[in-house]
Amino acid sequence: MLVIALAQLALAQPIMLVASSGETLTGAVVEVEKLDGERQVFTVGPEGVIVVREVPRGILRVRVISWKGVPIDYRCLVTTLNTTIRVPAIHRFTVNIVGARRQGLADATVRILHEGREIERGVTDASGTYKTLLPAASYTVVAEYGGRAGEQRVEVDGPREVTLQLDIFGEIGGLPISTGEFMLMIALLALIPLVLFVIAYEYTQWRRKRVLRVVAPAVEKGG
Repeated sequence: MLVIALAQLALAQPIMLVASSGETLTGAVVEVEKLDGERQVFTVGPEGVIVVREVPRGILRVRVISWKGVPIDYRCLVTTLNTTIRVPAIHRFTVNIVGARRQGLADATVRILHEGREIERGVTDASGTYKTLLPAASYTVVAEYGGRAGEQRVEVDGPREVTLQLDIFGEIGGLPISTGEFMLMIALLALIPLVLFVIAYEYTQWRRKRVLRVVAPAVEKGG
C-alpha cells in the first residue's frame, strides 16, 4: 500500500515541456490522461511546467494539443523517470527585414499569421532581425515599417530564415523615404541651380530694361 501511495504521489511535481532546443513552451495546451481514464487539460505556465497529482502507478499519457494557437498533436508517455517532455517539430525561425539598399531596418514590426490569425507580433533588433520558435506549419509573415508593408508565405518544416525587403531607401529627419521619393528629391535638388540661374537671368534682364527706360528720356532731354 505504501508503494502504491508513493507511486500516486510521484508525479505531484512539475512536468516540464520544452522544445528540442531546450526553450520552455509557455502557453502550450496539454491534455493528460491517467491510467484510470481520467483526463485533464492544462495550460503551461511561465515556468514551462504543469503539475498533475494522484497519478496511478506514476504513469501518464500526454498529448500536447497546441502551442501559440498552432496545432501540434504530439503524444508521449510520462513516468516518474522522465518528467521532461521534449516536443519535436518546433523550429527556430528568423526574419530579416531590409530596405532598398539591403540595410537592416531596426524596430520594424513583424507579424506572424497562421490560417489568417495573428499568433505572434514583435519588432526587429538593431540589425533588422527578429528570432522566434514556431511549430511546423504554414505561416504568413508580414513586415511593416514607416507606413510600408510586405508579406511572404513560409512553410516551416525545419530551421528557417527569410528576408523581406521593403522599399525604404533611407530616412530624412526620422521619416522613411522610398527609392522613388529619393530619386525625386535628387531631381529637385539638381533643378535648384537651374531655377536660380533663370531667376538671376530674368532679374538681370528686368534691371537692364528698367535702367534703359530711365536713361533714354534723360538722353533725349540732354540732346
